[in-house]
Amino acid sequence: MQFSWSPFKRSFMTSMPVIAALGLTLAACGGSTASTSPSASTCVVGSNTSLVKLTKTKGLKVGWSQNALDGAWRYAEESSIENEAKAAGYQLVKTNANNSDDQQVQDIQTLINDRPDILLVDPHTEDAEAGAVVDARKACIPVIIVDRDVNESLATPGRDFATFVGSDFQKQGVMAADALIQSLGGPKANATIIELTGTTGSSPAILRGGGFDGELASAAPGIKIVAEQTANFSRATGQSVMATLIQQYPKINGVFAHNDEMAIGAITALKAAGKKPGTDIKVVSIDGTKDAINLVLAGEEYAVVSSNPRLGPLTFQAIQDFAAGKPLPAWIVQPDHVYELADGSAQAYLPNAF
Repeated sequence: MQFSWSPFKRSFMTSMPVIAALGLTLAACGGSTASTSPSASTCVVGSNTSLVKLTKTKGLKVGWSQNALDGAWRYAEESSIENEAKAAGYQLVKTNANNSDDQQVQDIQTLINDRPDILLVDPHTEDAEAGAVVDARKACIPVIIVDRDVNESLATPGRDFATFVGSDFQKQGVMAADALIQSLGGPKANATIIELTGTTGSSPAILRGGGFDGELASAAPGIKIVAEQTANFSRATGQSVMATLIQQYPKINGVFAHNDEMAIGAITALKAAGKKPGTDIKVVSIDGTKDAINLVLAGEEYAVVSSNPRLGPLTFQAIQDFAAGKPLPAWIVQPDHVYELADGSAQAYLPNAF
């Protein structure tokens, strides 16, 4: 499992003092609100070395580089961004990279050439789009990173982009591990499980896996991961990968999927193999889609950890604060929760599921 470098984004609870301190540091040292930062009118395109200030708060032209539109989560995120842009009276210029790093780098360059006032980027992977974010800074266009982060050793908040808006993926992994441990009998349980991972190199795959694996090893060492394989956040791939793995490991007790789509595919494959998800194999996943919550309510999935896709309100509040010259923290956290059948939380959440 690859771990992302950024230490202050590994856990929400342990990161808050650092986030607050860093936000103050950015404001004091030439970050998003420092008076020494150039504005678009004074910035030299091609050689700019610091984050550009916005000089207006109304009628903004916002570029939006989406990594994909391939499922309920992405459509909910897209709708949230669109709705907030419309409510603010901003022009939104959109691209969709269809899960291609090469396409997204090209998309970002196209948006840079279109000269938006600010650019929103939801990166496909951590490393591939970092250079394009730096290119936007050099071109005197401020950037906000949304949902998935970039590698912050390659692109730095407060210099190359204004802030990151998104969930605590590592904490999600920890919550998923705790739920699966509970489902399998607690910290002293002995069991074997399969882990279906997301897109290799993406921040949710890196951090969810890291949080889950670390929590499992420390909190329930008797629960062992016998297979760990990517299914690219895809329902169809999750089904085909699980169909193969269940033949190799027919006596597993649990499955952790990095997102709901892979879990739904895995449950389909388990049932086709004669297994009873929810009875002899416990399943936990992350996202909070309506399809997955209904599986929890049907008893076929034990728990779902939410990863709220409705990032528009936080993102556009950040744009407004940035335009008004207010200091931004390096990370604006979208809070998430665990939904289960037994405590009634899944039923209560269902009307808000996407």
